[in-house]
Amino acid sequence: MLNFILGPSGSGKSYQMLAELRARAERGERSILIVPEQFTSSTEGQLYRTLGDSLSAYVESYSFTSLAEALLRRYGGAAVPTLTEAGRALLLRRATDSLLDKVVYYNRQRRSAAFCEKAAQTINELKSAGVTPEMLAQYANAPGADREKLSELALIYNAYEGLLAQSAMDPGDRQQRAAERLDAAFFAGCAVYIDEFDTFNAPKRALLAAMLPAADVTVCLCCDGEQDTAGGMGLFSGAKNVVNTLKRMAADAAIPTHTVVLSAATPTPRPWPS
Repeated sequence: MLNFILGPSGSGKSYQMLAELRARAERGERSILIVPEQFTSSTEGQLYRTLGDSLSAYVESYSFTSLAEALLRRYGGAAVPTLTEAGRALLLRRATDSLLDKVVYYNRQRRSAAFCEKAAQTINELKSAGVTPEMLAQYANAPGADREKLSELALIYNAYEGLLAQSAMDPGDRQQRAAERLDAAFFAGCAVYIDEFDTFNAPKRALLAAMLPAADVTVCLCCDGEQDTAGGMGLFSGAKNVVNTLKRMAADAAIPTHTVVLSAATPTPRPWPS
């Protein structure tokens, strides 16, 4: 089941989520709470203050990054060397050198450190968006595209991926690899709650897609409902697009969905005392 708790700021989304976590803990049921990297420390403190020592032990707090690392440690892949930024740029230089005379547009810049670093950043952004070398090559042939530039970038990206497969793992691939290795046993008897996100990139969506058949997942999002009547230009349009994207993902996996919409007029209850 994929559940949504939707509501504007101050409507009590996080309180309702914490109430569900508390109820599950009181029944002796395990939960996983996923928040952005920068909130993991404060979230652990909040869980301890709200649930207390014994009940907070039933809730594990992760970011998507730390969850991916936990999955890789359990199912294999954690020990695979991961490239640093410098290592990524160096491998990009090796990739461009391997293409010889196929690189014409970028021929003058191909060996400069600045070009390799910029190419590494671009590939990282492409991975985050879920764009593969094959997809980029197709975009290069689209009307109006900068064909020469995109075609060579696709060649470099593909060569980089080939070298990467022989030696190490790109930092941007760790969540994708964790999603491929995820086993339902990891989430047995467990519910997953996701809070404080306003969007999910391609690696995070891959992990979400792998979770959906394995666990009940609840996503809290800041918006006033599901329907976007502002044509993508409204205050909550981004969050509503996320809702629709995740609903399509659930539909593709034949996973039912349920939505609770909280009103801004709903007074937010006070947290439980510590």
